[in-house]
Amino acid sequence: FEFDNNPTLWFAAKMNSKPTTIDTNDSGHDDGGHDGDEYSMNRECWTLVSTPEYAMKKIEETPMQSKSGEFIPQSKDYLTTVPAPDLKDAFYAEITSKDGVLGENALNKSDLPNVIFMDAQRWGSAMPCHRHLNSESETRRIISGVPYDSGRAPLAPTKFEGEQTHGTEQRNFLFDESLMLFQAGDMMSRYTPGFEGAVISGMDAAESVLELLCKKP
Repeated sequence: FEFDNNPTLWFAAKMNSKPTTIDTNDSGHDDGGHDGDEYSMNRECWTLVSTPEYAMKKIEETPMQSKSGEFIPQSKDYLTTVPAPDLKDAFYAEITSKDGVLGENALNKSDLPNVIFMDAQRWGSAMPCHRHLNSESETRRIISGVPYDSGRAPLAPTKFEGEQTHGTEQRNFLFDESLMLFQAGDMMSRYTPGFEGAVISGMDAAESVLELLCKKP
């Protein structure tokens, strides 16, 4: 689900809907001999991702960098009492409202399941400004010395967001030749953030690694 007008929740993905790597056979055990009930996804598991606006607000309230630029670790207590419940509450509000994503099929609050496990992760500086958004962007802000931009593109289809230039090498990854160090991911890609952007970045980086290996004597 993608939520267009929710100030807190950007999208939600049901992990059970993804192809599983554990398949149970008729005896209730997977091919490795494990108990199927223990390893199978017999409970709903959801990943909730906040809007950039919400993330920026929380980073400003509880910084992830000191004034000197040092990383500030986020405590488990903070993650499970602030961002995690906020996202869970926003999701529950969406699926129980007829004005939400389910419309007339909205769930009753009494039918909501109990949460048996909840955790959260903050991206912080791993959520950089998109490359197509320059310093004049109206949605760009500097928080703790790090530039962020809440400008968002649709999750699908994947679109090219880099600058069309000629005569220069265009990469979907970062490469330090002196260190022979590659960094790939959707945050390095010139495409809209998401799974496909990450795959494109990884494939391009892998091809460059192969080219370098083939050039070695």
